[in-house]
Amino acid sequence: MHLFVNRTGLLFLPIAIIVSVFSCNTAKNGEQKQGHGTEIVKAISEFNASCMSDSLWTGAVVLAGTPDKTVFHQAWGYTSAENTLVLPENAIFDLASVTKAVATATAIAICMDRGWIDLNTPFSRYLPKYRGELKEYVTVIDLARHISGFDNNKPFLEKKGEAMIDDLLGNSPLRLPGQYEYACVNYILLGLIVEKVSGEALDLFCEKNIFAPLSMVDTHFSPVKKTKRVVKSPFTPEQGVASDNPARAAGRPVGNAGLFSTADDLAKYCRMILANGTCGDKRILSGKAIMAMKTKTDACSPLAFGWFVDEKRNPPLLSSSTLNHNGWAGNSIWIDLSQQCFVIVLTNRSGDHGKAAEARLELAGLVVKKMCDELVSAD
Repeated sequence: MHLFVNRTGLLFLPIAIIVSVFSCNTAKNGEQKQGHGTEIVKAISEFNASCMSDSLWTGAVVLAGTPDKTVFHQAWGYTSAENTLVLPENAIFDLASVTKAVATATAIAICMDRGWIDLNTPFSRYLPKYRGELKEYVTVIDLARHISGFDNNKPFLEKKGEAMIDDLLGNSPLRLPGQYEYACVNYILLGLIVEKVSGEALDLFCEKNIFAPLSMVDTHFSPVKKTKRVVKSPFTPEQGVASDNPARAAGRPVGNAGLFSTADDLAKYCRMILANGTCGDKRILSGKAIMAMKTKTDACSPLAFGWFVDEKRNPPLLSSSTLNHNGWAGNSIWIDLSQQCFVIVLTNRSGDHGKAAEARLELAGLVVKKMCDELVSAD
């Protein structure tokens, strides 16, 4: 049995052990365990129904699992606000800022593994066309942790296409690096770095080195082919187009948003992370890259490398070693490296961003309880 210590210094046990102890005290036989599991499933469905009733989202897909098992997978609602097409479990969602973690940070990590990038090198060394004024050198890892000094204003949106990208390359930080401020420009610059050092467009690089090796067959950058499975966000003019303004304005894949995917595909990514960067006999990321993703070197930012590592953003029962990222369109992923499990919540957000994020967190908490129940029943 392994004991883990969280940031408060309190000992805690892996998920399956915690709930096993709890279940021994509350359930005397398998039938009662199963009944408890049924109650949790009912609670999950009722909570989702309340979120839809409150217009936080029009549909949701949730998938939770371990390295070798899908514990919970269910869909509710519709693919658009028109409520005409029932949302399938393999619905294709706009991931918005989850793109930063699943695509761009992963691509940067692969470039690091190949010796093309040093995370502690000034980012401008890899982007000779960058002409903004830097008060102090800003490293690649500063961009990845949102401590670069750039703010989240987007004056470059006055232009479109390559003119927008060129204008962005003249954008300057407002302050010295070291203070956290979430800013999309950080990840647009990281995406441009991937393109510069690899000689390939960001979407092609990700397809060849992440999505295809993991058999993520429904994961593509915007615009995506319009099918009945593609969810239309209330915030986009048409189906298959990114909800993010810079991703649309650029006219081509960029690093901050624009990726579309399914819960099934994202589960393959999560399992690769849980397997320390491997998928079967394929290695996608090195152990060094995984370590960077989960280790905060200081308290300046809630992110380690591409992923938030912050207990305040986690559902109860997940450990302090959990990677997390949200997307503005209504998506959240949690990958618990210590307890070897993950939860994916994809929604078609229609309500307030903050309230919807809190609701996804609460929904994920119920699903984690269900996962605990399943793991105990399997023992």
